[in-house]
Amino acid sequence: MLKKITSKNLDVLSAFLERKKALPIYNEIINSITGNTIYKKINSSNKSNDYIYCIYDFPSYLKGQMSNNEWKSKIINTYKGSLILLKNYNNADAYLKNKFSTGRRSKFRTYQKRLETCFNIEYKSYFGEISKDDYEYLFKEFHKMIQNRFLEKKIQNYDLSRWNIYHEIAYPLINSKEAALFVIFSNGKPISICLNLVRDKTIYGYIRTYDIDYSKFYIGFTDFIKQLHWCYENDIEIFDLLKGNYTYKARLIDSQYDFQKHVVYNSNSLLTSISANIIIARTRAFYFLVKILKKININVVYHRFLKYKYRNRELSKIENTSKKIIINNNVKIESDDQLLEVNLNDEALSFLKRPVYDFLYSNQESLRNVEVFNLQNELNTYVIKGTVKMQKITFK
Repeated sequence: MLKKITSKNLDVLSAFLERKKALPIYNEIINSITGNTIYKKINSSNKSNDYIYCIYDFPSYLKGQMSNNEWKSKIINTYKGSLILLKNYNNADAYLKNKFSTGRRSKFRTYQKRLETCFNIEYKSYFGEISKDDYEYLFKEFHKMIQNRFLEKKIQNYDLSRWNIYHEIAYPLINSKEAALFVIFSNGKPISICLNLVRDKTIYGYIRTYDIDYSKFYIGFTDFIKQLHWCYENDIEIFDLLKGNYTYKARLIDSQYDFQKHVVYNSNSLLTSISANIIIARTRAFYFLVKILKKININVVYHRFLKYKYRNRELSKIENTSKKIIINNNVKIESDDQLLEVNLNDEALSFLKRPVYDFLYSNQESLRNVEVFNLQNELNTYVIKGTVKMQKITFK
């Protein structure tokens, strides 16, 4: 009976970046953009000749070096990755000037200025030190914001399914300067959180979310620009935005690379070589088919099907309390109207926050100068009163 050949699958992102595990067989990993060796094996012993290693999501700008000529590595390009070569710009402002028009950069400044006008805003980055209490609090808020965002989008989120893993690994990685947590606080409460992994002079955009009540303020752009400045302050040369064909990424990046699958095997073993080449042929055929299907837009139909099939499965137990809103900007308060001031921090009135914050943005008002009243003689109706304007909102 022929001996069964064992194939071991490894993901570079989870094994090498998250868990800091050595990749098998490779003696060195070199970043071809920075020219730095980011990993060097101390123990040169190799595994059994009957192993085949399938290493997924290997960025093409990382090069694996092997000292043992018996082992071979066959490489198949899989998906596209995106990055920004920060080393090509003198600073964050130079990058923004190169990538965006004067009008677009003006909008970025408007988003940030209005956010800071309307709220008491603080920007913090945790890199090399975070207390356990702060970490637990921020990760709890992080999880809640992702849940709320994808509940609103009514789609499943991959990060929620791995949340226990992220929660486990991020604390030691932040304290060892192998991850950075970026947070925007509004009146002491986190409204935007981003966890990025860091290796050598490369930062990997990993998980990010924001409080959907602040959607009007486009805080994702403000957060990204703050991260850019941080990168230059910390000698980061590459901002890797990883996988995903998102519109916002296309606006930000200046380079693409290939994610690769490496099939590593001992070529002196005939049976191992045959098994490895079968895997290689199947993988190449699969990604060739994916490429063809993308050209005829079958992937769009497929992703719509998946969105329907797996819609909101992770979040199905969370109640969706969204309501239809009727807005009236021509408000006249009559003398017999019964107004009862309400507290926006009341959890039962959390549905009021977004329309109130939208009012703040549109009228450039500070939250501390705005009052919110329940119009008691009209069902489900509230009045937002600023220093100049008022607005009536009714929930249906």
